[in-house]
Amino acid sequence: MDTKKVALIIGLSILIPLFLFLFVDAIHSRPVYEDFCKYDLAFKPSPANCTYDYGADYESCLREGGSPNFSYDNNDCEVFNGCNFCNKEYTEASEKYDLIIFLILAPIGLLLIILGLYLRTDYLSSGAMFAGIITLFYSTIAYLSSMSKLLRALVIFVELIIILWIGHKKIGSSKKSSQKERKHKKK
Repeated sequence: MDTKKVALIIGLSILIPLFLFLFVDAIHSRPVYEDFCKYDLAFKPSPANCTYDYGADYESCLREGGSPNFSYDNNDCEVFNGCNFCNKEYTEASEKYDLIIFLILAPIGLLLIILGLYLRTDYLSSGAMFAGIITLFYSTIAYLSSMSKLLRALVIFVELIIILWIGHKKIGSSKKSSQKERKHKKK
């Protein structure tokens, strides 16, 4: 294959997914941790005579996924002062964002792969297919940590079957047409 075509394939396979990622992020931005959690980083070392029995509310806060807030008493000892769920809220917002990325970009990736099957120009076809695979890969990786173990395996399996089927259709049909062309040329 001509080096110019290879360069175009590489360019398309990088720039199309990059454009898609940036476009989706411009429309629906990733949550920012600081928008959820604002901490006062003022820290006082506690004297040695402090007791640290924070109580049942402290334990409940930890069990529910919160972050304990502290204040200081007259002796400069830490006192449990409520529970902050900002980290949990941020995690939930991030998981929702990753799901949206997956639900938008995975189908676009599959469409690019399918488009690559039907384009007649070989470098455009290859570029679209590579771009689709990269887009599908990125969207899956973005949401993978939020999936259950079984769902992870199922999603990867379905994507693998789709890629294998498309590859079989593309490569299988091109081999058959090449064989037919060779037989026709021999006659």
